[in-house]
Amino acid sequence: MSSIFFSSSFDILFIVTYLTLLSMLLYITGNEHKIATANDHLKPFGVSVEGRKVDGIVELQLDDVIEISKSKATQAFEKVQQPLIVSDAGWMFTALNGFPGSYMASVNRWFTAQDFLNLMRGKENREIILRECVTYIDKDQIKTFVCDNKGLVLEEASGEGTSLDQIVTFKEDGKTIAKCENEGILRIPQNELWNDVGKWLKENRIS
Repeated sequence: MSSIFFSSSFDILFIVTYLTLLSMLLYITGNEHKIATANDHLKPFGVSVEGRKVDGIVELQLDDVIEISKSKATQAFEKVQQPLIVSDAGWMFTALNGFPGSYMASVNRWFTAQDFLNLMRGKENREIILRECVTYIDKDQIKTFVCDNKGLVLEEASGEGTSLDQIVTFKEDGKTIAKCENEGILRIPQNELWNDVGKWLKENRIS
């Protein structure tokens, strides 16, 4: 077994301090995939997140995913009193005037993949927008980051996954989100959103 030696107590102090800084930001979620994604993108900026579930947060029934995110972040901070982030998303079919927006989680449980396809039958514009939102909050400030990813609604379903995941692609080859998930490859581009979060956190040191 190999051993690690430190040349001085300063080295140990530096490493302990560094690890402390990396572990100080909470991500209010129990979703391991979300936590892993955030860490992959934030570590280059010297930031790491730790997932935590917080009970008692009420998700407002609003059309605006940004306002929902801010509300959840504020409620979570009142409970844990530590710097944290939350994330939310809304899905908007352009041809359906932005339906269902922030209500996708519920609609996705009610609709089958074919139900979505029926709604899109005869629509020339098959664009769908995934609006992702990350909100950071500490005792002094609240900051929200938003990124719109444009995808395409296909003509038929494929892959195993949620109803929406079976009919939407963000890939040039037309592979659905579900197929990407089944094959263990990147489903949705997320670099821009998390890079914006990381750059801001680096420039505005979390405390």
